[in-house]
Amino acid sequence: MAKQQFGSFEDLIELASKFVEKQCGKWDHTAWLEFLSDIQKQGFYLSNDMQSYLGSMLESMKKFYGTMSSTSGLQNIMLGISENTINFIKKTQGSWDHTGWESFIRDLQKHGLSLTEESTTYLGGVLEAAKELYTFPITGSKNSGTKK
Repeated sequence: MAKQQFGSFEDLIELASKFVEKQCGKWDHTAWLEFLSDIQKQGFYLSNDMQSYLGSMLESMKKFYGTMSSTSGLQNIMLGISENTINFIKKTQGSWDHTGWESFIRDLQKHGLSLTEESTTYLGGVLEAAKELYTFPITGSKNSGTKK
């Protein structure tokens, strides 16, 4: 699996989570195009395949957000999901088995997240799409990988 340059994999996942949160889990094609434009303005280049995986991840995040919308502290939950996803994928280098998946879910539950079967399914979509993004060499300017 390819290592990511300038920490931009992490930034991309966090930007996606913040987008879902900002949009309250609802957006149209125009908002999607604006999101892609914002990412490009930050110095990221995303191939068509990468845009497709990013779109899949956002759709899974949106569905997950919908299952959790009545939960208090949703912003913290979304940020926690992003952090756990980033850490898990980096730790496993994008390769895991079912036991690894169960460990990912247990770790989220240890942090107090109550998951239904439906929300767990959507998290699987987030993780699989993020894994695909991890395998691409995400390129960006040196400044795009710094925390804001």
